[in-house]
Amino acid sequence: MNNELTLHIFAFDCNAIPVEQHDNVIKAIKKYGTALRNTGRKQHVSGTRFTRNEESRVVNCPLEKFKVNSWLENDGSGVCNMLDCTANVMIEAGKRLASEPEEQRPSQVIVSIIVFGRDNASVHYTYDQLREMIAVQRDVYKWKFFLLTDFTINMEKLGIADEDTILIKKSEADWFKRPYEELTGKMVACLQQQQQ
Repeated sequence: MNNELTLHIFAFDCNAIPVEQHDNVIKAIKKYGTALRNTGRKQHVSGTRFTRNEESRVVNCPLEKFKVNSWLENDGSGVCNMLDCTANVMIEAGKRLASEPEEQRPSQVIVSIIVFGRDNASVHYTYDQLREMIAVQRDVYKWKFFLLTDFTINMEKLGIADEDTILIKKSEADWFKRPYEELTGKMVACLQQQQQ
């Protein structure tokens, strides 16, 4: 294992983010990225953002080269295929990691699922199947999972611990400022713990 490398995997539901929130989201994510870079740990990013008709993916990109702006497009449909997209990005990352020489694999993998409402469009995976996949990666391979959501049933159905779930409240003027500040604190703590 490469004890100096962390892989971040993101599954980001963009469909429920209204255009008027895009600048807030970009600010929150950029601040979050800055905090991660300031830990001094080498970090790569893989992930998928999903809308009704397409996915935009990034694979094993160094954190400092990842640009978030193009990731926030949505088609306004509210369609969410979080189960399929999250399962697929986890499977792809797992296969890629398994094919890498042991000494090149990151010693830490952190998955963040950002989802609004409940999945309403997945056709290949169910909540039970994704919950089982998460449990295997968490318990056997020691992946860490965080969930940002506005719908508490997602936490229960995915089996993600309460302390690893951050609720987005659409009643707040800036939906993302507080949740991303919370995620930043939790993520930086994970990264610092890995360095000790």
